Amino acid sequence: MSEYTLDDQWRSFQTFIATYVAGMVHPRDVFTISLRSAVMPPLVEFRCDPAGLARFSVGPLSWSDDDGASVPVPREKINQAAAQTVQVLREHQDDPRELRLSGSGPASSVAVLARSGFMNGDTSNPARKAAYAMRMSADVDVDGDVIDAAARTVGQRVFERSRNASFASIAFSNALAGLRTWVDPFSSTPKTGFQVGVRSPREAEETDAARTDGQQEAPAT
Repeated sequence: MSEYTLDDQWRSFQTFIATYVAGMVHPRDVFTISLRSAVMPPLVEFRCDPAGLARFSVGPLSWSDDDGASVPVPREKINQAAAQTVQVLREHQDDPRELRLSGSGPASSVAVLARSGFMNGDTSNPARKAAYAMRMSADVDVDGDVIDAAARTVGQRVFERSRNASFASIAFSNALAGLRTWVDPFSSTPKTGFQVGVRSPREAEETDAARTDGQQEAPAT
């Protein structure tokens, strides 16, 4: 059981949406949020247009190419778009753990970590590098996101001890996995082949124990 409230989980979900959309710069990038229990058009969809601008649509409109079916999301408005998206989602579902996240394009292959100055952006793929750069530089609003703050402390401690951006970003992702009740299928944890939130109870117990040990061993700042 998470120690955080349902409102805390939704606030973390809002940060996640803003961060994901910030990395959408390629025309192939598509990000959808659907009900896990239903086969129907997604509740919401973000899709990059040929100019690399994210566009937002709701429900069946996400499957339409008609003019007016989607609205543009300027990069300086991603926080507002994320907050409005959460409002829409909460009208359909009380708990974010009942939602399914899907993505395609380069943005789906880059960790979804907000304002992560220690995230490793080294990659030979130009499209992935662009997504990394946009996510790292985006002014994502994390005020009031207590889950992000707690996980960020873990990542920062690992970075201060190791000076290794990859280790720190993985620790950050792993900490988020232990604190969130919902699934982020895009950000890797130390368990090779498993993603944030996609863990068996045994794996969750083992990685959460490792996270706690890491906090205890970290030097005081």
